[in-house]
Amino acid sequence: MAVTTSTPRRNRTGIGGTLFVTIVMLALTAGVLGGGIFLLVQRATGTRTQAHISSCDASGAGKYRRVHCEGTWTIGGALTRGGHVVVGTVDGVDIGDVGKTVDVTVRGDTAYSRSLVLPIVLVVLGLLPLAALVLIVRNLIRSPARRELARSAGD
Repeated sequence: MAVTTSTPRRNRTGIGGTLFVTIVMLALTAGVLGGGIFLLVQRATGTRTQAHISSCDASGAGKYRRVHCEGTWTIGGALTRGGHVVVGTVDGVDIGDVGKTVDVTVRGDTAYSRSLVLPIVLVVLGLLPLAALVLIVRNLIRSPARRELARSAGD
């Protein structure tokens, strides 16, 4: 009868593969988390007012659908006291908002809806890969002796 010996299987990913995954996850985290934080800042800073949504145009379909909405708002107080009407783009609204008046924050000639749904979703989705990234870095930092000790303690 022949005796066969097996050698332990080596991790074929190596440090290069782990580094690649780490860089991709870091880029993903930065993009999604950065987008959420940007939208939070846009909605929190600037002049607060209300905009009347006058029209929206949709193009594309499905996940490629884009909606561009226009509206009017007053800046500088009441019209009788020196305020003036601004016509411009309103971000964060949809076709169903045409004819409605929504709370907005104005920066330049663009008004941003005060809805926090999308920014919060992006921040949460950005934190998930960040947590995974922390675990990967923790594993990379952990010494081979500690890894071996952790494996033997689990047996």
